[in-house]
Amino acid sequence: MQRRNGIVAFAALSSVLLSGASSPSSCSNSSSIGPSKGEVVGAAVGIGAAIAVGTIVLVEVHKSHHTIKGCVTAGPRGIEVQNERDKKIYALTGITANVKVGDIVQVQGNRNKDQKDSRGNGDFAVAKISRDYGPCKAATSTSTGALASNLAP
Repeated sequence: MQRRNGIVAFAALSSVLLSGASSPSSCSNSSSIGPSKGEVVGAAVGIGAAIAVGTIVLVEVHKSHHTIKGCVTAGPRGIEVQNERDKKIYALTGITANVKVGDIVQVQGNRNKDQKDSRGNGDFAVAKISRDYGPCKAATSTSTGALASNLAP
């Protein structure tokens, strides 16, 4: 829905910019130097429209590429990751072949708002693994603690 609004706004601003208003030829005033008030207003409107269109395009591009970073765990719905920013847990779908349980990863893709479990956690369709930061800190300390308890007499 937001993408449609952005496209409609882009089309409206483009039509305003491309309308090409011109003054009649009989209105020439040879005593003035520099641009007329109409030309200044037209330039200001054009610059404002260009900034608005640029902002809309940037927002739409940014919203279409979501990124999640967090520790990967094995959960009841398969491979899951807890987002560091919003602390929500997402079940990973899509391209998950190189995602390892116990690693901190940053993945790009799209949130699936329609698929949620009883706790409100959603699905995340992975399009690309941006970065693998190595093992999770909690997993490392837990495995070290388990190793130390196994070695104790």
